[in-house]
Amino acid sequence: MDLDSAVFYSNNIEKIIPFYRDTLGFEVEYIQEDRFVSFIFPNGARLGIKQGNEEREIPGAQAIFISIESIDEYYSQIKEKGLEIYKEPVNQDWGKNFSILDPDKNKVLFVER
Repeated sequence: MDLDSAVFYSNNIEKIIPFYRDTLGFEVEYIQEDRFVSFIFPNGARLGIKQGNEEREIPGAQAIFISIESIDEYYSQIKEKGLEIYKEPVNQDWGKNFSILDPDKNKVLFVER
């Protein structure tokens, strides 16, 4: 069994697209204007971001873990871009990791196992 996709909710899709596409370098799969965007990863997994419209669709309440190689190098790049660091790099039993917050305050955690 493999994870197919996950969904975040956003207050502003037009603002969130450049963050993930241009700042983090995620590949856009498709965009449904003002409603939804899908990013696709090299392994085929997807991150969808939907404009929050329903009561349960709360921006800033989600988290995703992204596996990465050379985490120290990537962390340096993130710092240079001036992004909001949520948690500085730390070594844990399950891998070295750090996290940032997107414009909606959803947590994006990068891990090197």
